[in-house]
Parts: sequence; C-alpha cells; structure tokens
Amino acid sequence: MVLRGDGLGETMTEKMLEDGLLYGLRMPGSYKSLEEESIRTIEDGLKRFPKAMELFRVLQSDAETNTLLNLANFLAVRKLGYNDHGPIHAKICAANGIRILQVLLEAGDVKLDSIDGLGMSEEDAHLIVMAACLLHDIGNAVHRDLHEIFSVMYANALLNRLLADIYSDESRRTEVISQILHALYAHDKGENALTMEAAIVVVADGADITKGRGRLSFDLGKHDIHSISALSIESVDIRKGETKPIEIHVTMSSSAGIYQVQETLGKKVMTSPLKDHVEIVADLVPSEKRAERRILDRMVFSDGKYTST
Repeated sequence: MVLRGDGLGETMTEKMLEDGLLYGLRMPGSYKSLEEESIRTIEDGLKRFPKAMELFRVLQSDAETNTLLNLANFLAVRKLGYNDHGPIHAKICAANGIRILQVLLEAGDVKLDSIDGLGMSEEDAHLIVMAACLLHDIGNAVHRDLHEIFSVMYANALLNRLLADIYSDESRRTEVISQILHALYAHDKGENALTMEAAIVVVADGADITKGRGRLSFDLGKHDIHSISALSIESVDIRKGETKPIEIHVTMSSSAGIYQVQETLGKKVMTSPLKDHVEIVADLVPSEKRAERRILDRMVFSDGKYTST
C-alpha cells in the first residue's frame, strides 16, 4: 500500500465533502483519494474477519463517531492550526495499522499480545487494531491536552454500545474493549504502549505524514516547519522489509521532509515496542532529474505572525 499526498499546487476544493460535518474545513481534493484508497485497504485486510468488518462498517456510519472525529478536526485544525486529526486521518491510520499487522503475522517473528497472551484470535487482533486506529484521536473533540484520556472515555461508552451485538460473550467483549482502550491511551507516546497491538497503532499513527494531511493547516495560514515538512512528503509505503520485518519507505520532494521522518514517524517508532522490527527508508526523488520542489518563496514576520508569499 502506497499512500500519496495531493498535488502541491492544488488549492482546496470549493465543494465540502459530503461525508460528515466539516465545520467550515475544505479538504484538498485528492486527499479524498487517500481516504478511498485507505477504505479499500481496510476492507481487503478484514475480508476474512466478519466481526472486524462489521465493526468497521458500523463505525463508518455511526453518527457519534463521525461527529467526534469532525469535532476533533475543528479544534485541532481550525483552532490550533495542526494537521488533520479527523475522519480521513483516522482511516489512513487504520489502513496503516492493518498493513503493519498483516506484515507481522506473515513474518511470524513478533508475538501479538492478544493472541499469545490472552488467547484471542487473528480476527480479534484485526478488530482491536482497526478500532483503536479509527478512534485514537476522538478525544481531540474535548481538547488537545490529554486527548488520549478523553479518547478512552468516549470510546469506552461507544464500544460497549456497538460491540454488544458483535461479541455476545461479555467476558471476551470486555477483553477486546480493554485492549482497544489501552491502545488509545498509549497511542501518543510509544513508551506507554505495553502491548504489540498498541505499538502497531503508535507506528500507524506516525506513518500518516503525507502532504495531503499537512495541506489543511498550510492553507489556513500556518507556515512553519510542521506544515512545510508535511508538504514535502510525497508518499509512504508500508511493506515487508529486507533487513527488518517492516520497512516504511518515505518519498520526499524536498529535504524539509526529513523533519516529519525524524520528529513524527521516527520518534514514534523509536519509543515503541516495535523499534527493533521497523526500518525507515527516506528517499529524495527524483533528485537526479530536477531541483528540490520549492514550497514558498518568501516569509515575513509582522504583527506577531509569519506570512509567506
């Protein structure tokens, strides 16, 4: 799976997306294609697991879930100028998580806590990773500070409501919810992840660094190393590695992208239980054919803020 960002020169679409309350946010047009590709990846990864597929489809249509994800974007993007933390980021993260889980299961080198520790099935593991990835940022609907705790609070009630018809066994349902909630609590800091499933969510979240995600804050006027570096990431490909079980290959159009690789993705990998199983490779291409892509020509600081031309 290769996720690519939107065209650098592309402006925000005039038509608001019809899949949720966007509170005035206009998404980059081809960022929508990232969402569609992510949904295909998730559905392909879950096609053998009816319980996990059912929960994914329920979460996709659940009004509470979608409203929380869009409210998360309202505070994170509109009020704080951060990159996307809404429904598209959630689906990209879930696709990343499913892909990482699949590679680990195929390699067989890493034991999953849900399976080897708690006696669960591969289906349970897929459901846990998918749900945790989709719900990890809903706590931003309350505040960015302590958002992982708010995510746990929201998700506990939400999952008890939605999983009652999927897991009739109350003990197993409680175990599954507990594992999801742990991943939500641990997703922001890799050192908090005590299970391999939580570690997968940590890395899957960090791997969403494509420039479609950064376009939101850039077009809303935040021109700093976070948005500039995000606009330098062309694609992220999660695949079976040659020297480690997982290789995350990042393609950059500008050297500024190294900030995203080191400070966002790298830090998440480095502090998680997956650190010994992941290799990150970042290439600047096509460097032999043209100069690095310029994102802005000039920056001015005036009246307490930076502007670019």
